[in-house]
Order: sequence, then C-alpha cells, then structure tokens
Amino acid sequence: MKLIADSRGRLAAREVFRPGKTFEVTPLPDGSIRLIELVEREVPVVKLKKNRAGVFSSPRPLTRAEAQAAIRADRDDQ
Repeated sequence: MKLIADSRGRLAAREVFRPGKTFEVTPLPDGSIRLIELVEREVPVVKLKKNRAGVFSSPRPLTRAEAQAAIRADRDDQ
C-alpha cells in the first residue's frame, strides 16, 4: 500500500487508520516508519475513603501483589 501525505502532513487510509484509534509512530534511522496501534488495558482501581482527619483509608486491606499490579499498570500507561 502506498500512502501520500497531503499539504498538512496527514495520511488517510480507512483500512489501516480506523477512526478513534490511537497509534504510536516511531521514525527509524533507515527512513522507514514503525506504527503500533495502542490498545487500552484493564487497570485495577482501588477506591479509597477519606475520613474526617483527611487521611485516606482502604475499605479492605490490600495485598502486596495488588499494590504492585496497580503501580505497574499506572507506570505502563505513561
């Protein structure tokens, strides 16, 4: 497939670039371009409650694995 950019530097190909999808673009040293479609992952969410003293508390104790999974998922999103 051959794509030609318009005067504003945009490419259009409905078969490849579906509306609403997000892509990561990486230009490579040999002049080619690498496109990766970004897929949204399920991220674990922990609902915290704030007490009168302004301290946040969890409604149930978190396991170490749950805390690590939440931190890792947050870092992967950035």
